Amino acid sequence: METVADQVAEALAARGVERVFGFPGGGSNLALIDALERAGIAFVLTRGEVAAALMAAATAELTGVPGVVLVGNGPGLTSVVNGVAHAQLDRAPLLVISDRFTDAEQGLTGHQILDQRALLAPVVKWGATLAPETAAETVAHALARAAAAPCGAVHLDMPRDVAGSRGGGGASEVATPGASGDLGAVARGIAAARRPLLAVGLEARAIDVTALAERLGAAVLTTYKAKGALPETHPRWAGLLTGGEIERPVLERSDAVLALGLDPVELLSRPWTAEAPVYALRTCDAGLDYLGPRAHWIGPLATGIDALASGGGWTEAEIAAAREAMLARLRLGDAWRFISALRDELPRGTVVSVDAGAHMFPATAFWRAERGRFLISNGLATMGFAVPAAIAAALVHEDALSVAITGDGGFAYHGFELETAARLGARVLVVVVNDSSLSLIRIKGGSALNFGTVDFGRVGEGLGAASATVSDEAGLRAAVRAALARPESTVIDVRCDGREYAETLRAIRG
Repeated sequence: METVADQVAEALAARGVERVFGFPGGGSNLALIDALERAGIAFVLTRGEVAAALMAAATAELTGVPGVVLVGNGPGLTSVVNGVAHAQLDRAPLLVISDRFTDAEQGLTGHQILDQRALLAPVVKWGATLAPETAAETVAHALARAAAAPCGAVHLDMPRDVAGSRGGGGASEVATPGASGDLGAVARGIAAARRPLLAVGLEARAIDVTALAERLGAAVLTTYKAKGALPETHPRWAGLLTGGEIERPVLERSDAVLALGLDPVELLSRPWTAEAPVYALRTCDAGLDYLGPRAHWIGPLATGIDALASGGGWTEAEIAAAREAMLARLRLGDAWRFISALRDELPRGTVVSVDAGAHMFPATAFWRAERGRFLISNGLATMGFAVPAAIAAALVHEDALSVAITGDGGFAYHGFELETAARLGARVLVVVVNDSSLSLIRIKGGSALNFGTVDFGRVGEGLGAASATVSDEAGLRAAVRAALARPESTVIDVRCDGREYAETLRAIRG
């Protein structure tokens, strides 16, 4: 007899899911884990629900296949919320499957009973409770909804008496909307520009925009999520687009902006003030009004790109001068030197994940990314992202070292997942920029935000990693070389004072 759990597992396998991450709580979770094994899908036990969701979301970004996280009922579901919110705001397709008491149990004591669908409703696109007669159809629909633009999170509640029931029902898909807008007007507007700016956002992160940038003669700014869409060693990469002040000189010199897959969730919560006309190519209309585009087109980005003819052009010398002017303002203190040292010592194409925190500014500015090799929580900007994301990357790219750049605050959230990495044979390098403070909050005017000093290297050793503690660039370079030579994960505790962060923040945001 094919059960609902079997149908769920088979639907995931058919969609290309290779791993499901989770922290189970019994009930339907256990039946589904058994079904996953029968379907050839690995279940990855994590140390907590949020880390499981972050790993699943990072896997989705790296592979293009929806990520899946499995959690228990009650506290299991409440604990996963932050990771689900990350997937929703960072536009990562994620399916959350939660255990749930039976209908009969729901009416008894109330122990651990919550309205689970209502709890996740604000941070998911769609949700449903699985029923035996429609299970296959519901799972297929959920996966399609998660992957439909804008990508995001969906939720399925699986009552524990349903998992082992006989399944039924066929498959269902979500209709793909047709193209809309005026592609011709976008093409004409960009073709007429003498200094076009290509502003690349998260919807285009999987696209190599090199040929487009060269054809248009454009300067290119990328959001954090789109780092690497144009390899950042390319002479047409001008820097990062944040919605702040540091990129304003490039915007002011541009006479047209092509917003390619740019979602406003990626930018600071400020009005768009650039005066050059904006032309937008998007996969959906979410937040389209924010940019006030003169013309837009919604549809497959590759189709839109193909319609754009050659335009005017920035010279590469002009772009180099603009890029250098931005970076010069950020060469402050030691943090940028640490990131530059990492860039020099690590192999080209290394997957890097960056945590929220003040260290994020030098990490995003001075690391040189390639397409599909940079991970960050930007829409939600949650602390604790980097370590789980790096572990996910190490599982996707099994023969390569992945790197997490985090702070002392971020490491404290999910550093225990290093045990998960050791157990699975995932090899990661965790660089903890340790100033014993919530620096990004402290420099905004907070007080009493300093921590006691923690030896993160020793913490890493207790979780199965090697370690080093350094305080200068030379020490960091030596520690990275040692990490590359060993088979296990490594934690490098980088001691610094973070005095430059306040000036860095002013340079970027104004």
